[in-house]
Amino acid sequence: MQKTHGGLRERQRVDTLQRIHDAAFALVRDEGFTAATVTAIADRAGVSRRTFFNYFPTKEDAVLGAGPASVPVEALDGLLDGPDTLTKATRIVHTVVTSIWHVTADQSARRALIKTIPELRARGGQHHLAAQELLIASLTEHYDEADAARATALVMVGAAVLRYAYTLDPDIVDDPDSPTVAAAVDLFRTTLKDLT
Repeated sequence: MQKTHGGLRERQRVDTLQRIHDAAFALVRDEGFTAATVTAIADRAGVSRRTFFNYFPTKEDAVLGAGPASVPVEALDGLLDGPDTLTKATRIVHTVVTSIWHVTADQSARRALIKTIPELRARGGQHHLAAQELLIASLTEHYDEADAARATALVMVGAAVLRYAYTLDPDIVDDPDSPTVAAAVDLFRTTLKDLT
């Protein structure tokens, strides 16, 4: 019985999170960023301001549907083992960076708002940086000093691969195994070999 109650509570939490995001996104899209106050967002979502802040620390986070990143520890296992560590690192970075999106959203509509609203672009950048810092801290805890340094360098290159691939095709957010990402991994691998 308790498991069902926990399941219901989690569904209600996810539903409230989504409602707040949907209200924030629609208000910004329809009335502009300045008009979408926390009070207006909370009213439209049918929640109190206090509830709003229990779910999102800022208006920007509510519009983006963003929150703290997470690092699945099992994703770190085997990063340095075997061939194609760059592809593994790129996938791990993708997993961690996309974990900041806490709601279901139309990625292309989200990107369009981010492009046009500097506050959203800045906040999204803060979340990406925090996600990478969390990943590096997790690597430091997961590996011994020498392996942590190597793994950190590898995920930094993986992050660069994703940034490059994103400039070619923003839809990689939805597909880390896309041909664009694979081509970017190959290009970086070749370029890094040429540097030695």
